[in-house]
Amino acid sequence: TVLAVAQEERPADSSQSTPLVTVTGNASITADFYDHSSDPPGSQAGRRPAQLYRLVFSPTITLGGLISLPFNIMLTLPETNTTTPTIQSPSFGQYITNPANAFGFSSFAPRIGWAQFFLGSHTPQYSTLSNSDLPLFGAGIDFQPLGLRIAASGGVVQRAVEPDSSRGTPATYRRDVYMGRIGTASNDSLTFGLNVVYARDDVSSIQNNVVTIIPQRTVDGDSTIILPADTIRLRPEEGMMASVDVVLGLAKGMNITAEAAVSSFTRDQTSDVKSIDGNPLDLVTTTRVSTRVDLAGTASFNVKSNVWGFSVTTLYMGAGYVPIAQPYQQSDRFEWKVAPSLQLFGGDVAINATVGHRINNLSGTKGETLSQAIYGGTVNAQFSDGFSTMFRYSNFGIRNKRDLDTLRVENVSQSFGIDPSLMIDGEDVLHTLNASLGLDTYDDFNVVSGIESSNDMRSAIINYLGSIKPVPLSVGVNASYVENILFTGLFIVRSVGGMIAYRFLNGDVVPSVSITNSSTTFGPSPSDQQLFFKASVRWRITKTTAFLASYGNNNYTYGNPSSRSTAFTERMIQLALSTSF
Repeated sequence: TVLAVAQEERPADSSQSTPLVTVTGNASITADFYDHSSDPPGSQAGRRPAQLYRLVFSPTITLGGLISLPFNIMLTLPETNTTTPTIQSPSFGQYITNPANAFGFSSFAPRIGWAQFFLGSHTPQYSTLSNSDLPLFGAGIDFQPLGLRIAASGGVVQRAVEPDSSRGTPATYRRDVYMGRIGTASNDSLTFGLNVVYARDDVSSIQNNVVTIIPQRTVDGDSTIILPADTIRLRPEEGMMASVDVVLGLAKGMNITAEAAVSSFTRDQTSDVKSIDGNPLDLVTTTRVSTRVDLAGTASFNVKSNVWGFSVTTLYMGAGYVPIAQPYQQSDRFEWKVAPSLQLFGGDVAINATVGHRINNLSGTKGETLSQAIYGGTVNAQFSDGFSTMFRYSNFGIRNKRDLDTLRVENVSQSFGIDPSLMIDGEDVLHTLNASLGLDTYDDFNVVSGIESSNDMRSAIINYLGSIKPVPLSVGVNASYVENILFTGLFIVRSVGGMIAYRFLNGDVVPSVSITNSSTTFGPSPSDQQLFFKASVRWRITKTTAFLASYGNNNYTYGNPSSRSTAFTERMIQLALSTSF
């Protein structure tokens, strides 16, 4: 038998048998239909695909109350790409290895409490420096028996894409990654582990690795010297890293964390082999002339109580260190940060602050070493049940080592904001008012010319929503003003809008209409005008199933159409059906 339930109920009689198979989870399917037109016709391309379909299916199958099999399936047609180049006609293998999709088991965890399996798209998370944000398509395990942890995963993190100069598509090799961790399971007293990550581009995964062809040319300033034509090719890379991390609990709410890592990264697998006597890395990877080995480390001291907290964090990444499984980390830097926090008046006032310093380009191989000051903080104050305010401030100052030079860099960026919120529960109307006031300044100094440039921004946003109790009607208005003061001119964006929604059938059917008008002005040029209209309806078919439909119309008119079209209009229909079971 198969029983599909929205929420598992405890049987009143403990002797009642557990169902052999239960299925719980959620699913949704959406469809977007897009159309656009421009004046004159064909002068501007559309910004979205004509049709876009998404399927998200996340069921969990439980067998006899002992074995749990969660699935996670997310598919998009036609495929979309954010971190990888677009493939015009992807094969099934290329489609399911796209990081924008997820296909397969998200986990398989027997109810014994310590074994977990992965098959398909998943994101292993081991430690701060080893890996934390790199999804892969493959298989993995995570076992935590008897206070230990043994985890490993392997698969594809980057699919192969052939270059296409006509569409501006760069080439990429397929990259396979294998990673593992062995150590103790997370606990309050002592946690430690050894992490290893290995990545390699498959040289045979693409047929054409030519990035660009440079024609024959003369040297600037000397036409008698002719440089021959050259071909720039995509380099297949290979690398590995290993780290040791530890979390030491000193007392309740107090711990020390630390991690040390080493990476060996080869930027070109086709470069010459370099022999190094006694090199321990020869056992796992080939050292070449393009191989660089470097270190990284991080440590922090953390204290947290119900009233106050305090943390000190340091991070170092060498110039040759490559965070293989963390593609968005920046190497060649050192930073420290101190972050205190305080709770006052029973938590009604929360204060958080950060003070730190960062040095970028420690090696000086990318120009001058750059230092950056980091200051910031927030204050959240709950004055009453209906009124609260958040104050925020941040300061980033950057300076390099050049003193008496026109290439000196010294700038300061500051941001200050106030975000009040007010709720008044009247007899007939519930009023909700939110606002945001912001001031951002950026000053760039030069020792020769003084202030070289600045970029100041002022913003004000206000939103009001009124819910009328005797009548199931909601009315909202919003307005915003953003002013960006550039050294080339003044850039202003103004907008005002409103919405109205009505609840039928005890709130099961809620139609709504919204409209927003905005204008954009730069300097003395005429303003661009934008009018956005949206009508939607939400229908709660059952307690677990809902349907949403909307139509949007975006009409944009250029104030100065000399270098582009006069106007363009976009139309979109969105349909969505979701359910939980």
